[in-house]
Amino acid sequence: MLRNATHRSAPRVASSVLSLKTLSLESHHLPHSSTSQPSPADRRFASTRHSSRVEVEALQLPRFLRRQHLQPKSIANGASSKSAGKQKADAISPSTTAFRSRHYDASKETAPKSEIRLLEPHALSARLKKLCDAGKLPDAIYMLKNAPLDAQNTQVWNTLIWECLKEKRHSTAYQLFVDMKRRGFSPTLRTFQTFFNGLSRIESWSTHTKQLAHARSLYEGFQRHVASIKRHDPSNPELSSDPLAGYIRLLGNAGQYQEIFDVYYALDLEGPMTPTQYVYTAMFQAIAAAKNDTPEGAVKAAADARLLWAQMLKASKKNPSLVPDSHTIVAALNALSGGNGMDYHLAFKIVSEYYGLDANKMTSQPGLLTLQPESLAAILRLCNQSKQYSLASQFYQQVRRRPENIGGASIIDRGHMEEVFKADIALREPGIGYHAVQMLEWMLRQEISSANGPKIRPALSTYTLVMQGCRYSGDWSSATRTFDLMTGYHSHDFMDGSVAANPRLDKRGPGRSFSPTADVMSWMLGTAQATKNRAHMRQALRIVDHLGFDTVMHARGEVKQETNKVMKSRTFFGAKFASVLMETTDHVMEENGRYAKPEEARKWWALYKQAQNWSKNQESGPQAPKPRKRRSVQNQV
Repeated sequence: MLRNATHRSAPRVASSVLSLKTLSLESHHLPHSSTSQPSPADRRFASTRHSSRVEVEALQLPRFLRRQHLQPKSIANGASSKSAGKQKADAISPSTTAFRSRHYDASKETAPKSEIRLLEPHALSARLKKLCDAGKLPDAIYMLKNAPLDAQNTQVWNTLIWECLKEKRHSTAYQLFVDMKRRGFSPTLRTFQTFFNGLSRIESWSTHTKQLAHARSLYEGFQRHVASIKRHDPSNPELSSDPLAGYIRLLGNAGQYQEIFDVYYALDLEGPMTPTQYVYTAMFQAIAAAKNDTPEGAVKAAADARLLWAQMLKASKKNPSLVPDSHTIVAALNALSGGNGMDYHLAFKIVSEYYGLDANKMTSQPGLLTLQPESLAAILRLCNQSKQYSLASQFYQQVRRRPENIGGASIIDRGHMEEVFKADIALREPGIGYHAVQMLEWMLRQEISSANGPKIRPALSTYTLVMQGCRYSGDWSSATRTFDLMTGYHSHDFMDGSVAANPRLDKRGPGRSFSPTADVMSWMLGTAQATKNRAHMRQALRIVDHLGFDTVMHARGEVKQETNKVMKSRTFFGAKFASVLMETTDHVMEENGRYAKPEEARKWWALYKQAQNWSKNQESGPQAPKPRKRRSVQNQV
């Protein structure tokens, strides 16, 4: 009853929320006496029982407000001014760092989306190249295909296509090209140039027929690309015939001689799509590479090169920028070699005009271009291929006397010297052995004093050519001198009357001494036979006995990889060495070994048996090469 009476007498309130005046800041600063206490009727769930805890249940102010109320006015005003100043400072310098917990890790903080930098194409290209340099080409392909579309462009795809071509992944590169077009990126001039240059590096096209089909498809795409640009923007810099230089080179390497000229004559006579300097250079290179694949042979190729040279000179009168450089001249000389007299006349005229090297002159004059090592190599090859052997020695002497600023002695390397040796051997002039040894010693001096030292250092092939020259001239002293320079032995220790129990062997640096091969020793034994002097033959047999028959037979020389060609060559020269060794032993052991000491005779008969057994084993094997039969020599004591 009492509870019901209470409910009837108490006014009904909607909620127990206090008035704003009760919780206002001003009311909190009033004295405690003026603060009104809420009546029990204001409470939603009022109790009917009287409690002594009414004052405790009274509203309590927050602690920070009660502490401000208890502080003096001066301190409170100062704190408020400091707070206002701090807020003002924060407004002026928003970069002031806020208070951070000691457990705060800035590296784990996520940047706002507005501050995230998007991946740019050049950054993606650098990442792809870095992966390819590390040998992770599949990872680079996966990264490109899954990269954001905004980070991709044609240049990025060109980068990865070139990396695939460098690694000889030609099919993968073509698939990337197709995928690039499917994603909406149109190929540019650089795309076709990159692809053609990469495919032109293929050496054996007989095993890459599919890539040749891809190259032809790319050429058709390039023609459509050029036609589209001509139709919409004839002055666009994308119009250029430079990419076709790589396509022409690969056609030449593939032996597609007729297609070379089809591409050349499809170019415009005027405008930006006319043949450039690079196109003419590629044409000469392709003609030189494919001249052996034509039905007419090298003569037809040289005639085409002569016609192309005339067209290039005619075009250079209209276009002053079309000036032949050293690469163009070298390619033209290689294409003209192997022709007839007219082709050779033009070739030597080019040599005289552009490099100042004239026949039958002791000195040369400066030409239009500076003589480079590649140019000198092409000139010397031209002399040998045209059988103008005397010109090779003349040009070599002229270059040695030329000033360095136009191409002097410092550009001569081992390849040039070997071409001169071949020309001298072909001439078969008297004293060729002595002259060859002089040039060999000059090479050794140049190796020490010249800046071109490592390039002019004689190799085993160089010593073989010098020994061959000694054989044709029958110069035994030059042959022994060549043997000393090649091996480090002293051939004097093998002579009659001064045979040493332990022959001397000079220690040299790596790459400066060579073990005699069967080819070298066959020429040396042949030189001893050519002198018709048994003392020289005995000296040569002592050298072979000291080296060992098996050691000479198995000497690899500069060969690093055992191929079928190397094995056939070694078998041929081995048969040649065994044959001349038996002939030399027969000459020395004539008249029942009258011209040999008994102990040496036993050693030489043992060498004879080894050579005989080796020849029998080779004859019983398949495809045993047979060396040319030597003429008999009338020996004298």
